[in-house]
Amino acid sequence: MAKSQAIKEGDCVAVSLWPETAPNNCYIGLVEIADDYGIRINLVHWDDKVDMLAGYTESLFMPWENISSILISATERPTKRFITSIGPNWCTKIESMRKNEEPPKKKPLTKK
Repeated sequence: MAKSQAIKEGDCVAVSLWPETAPNNCYIGLVEIADDYGIRINLVHWDDKVDMLAGYTESLFMPWENISSILISATERPTKRFITSIGPNWCTKIESMRKNEEPPKKKPLTKK
């Protein structure tokens, strides 16, 4: 589980969730808050017309127990490279790793 002290408001992050906890398994955004319960990010994209970060009106809250890992940008301010390349590539690699995992084995049903 991530520690909220390691993540601060304004950090640019790519958050990978455990399967079946949200419509997508990876989200990229700016941290609005990280506390004992989880992390809330504003979902963002890079606007090529003005060559800067653009936010959506939606934010997403993710409880710590739903998060498998978080990639945090090493720069103080969000960069086009992180938003358009590093974050999405990391999400793709996480998805690829999950596809190669064996699904959990189901216990056989037993009659009582």
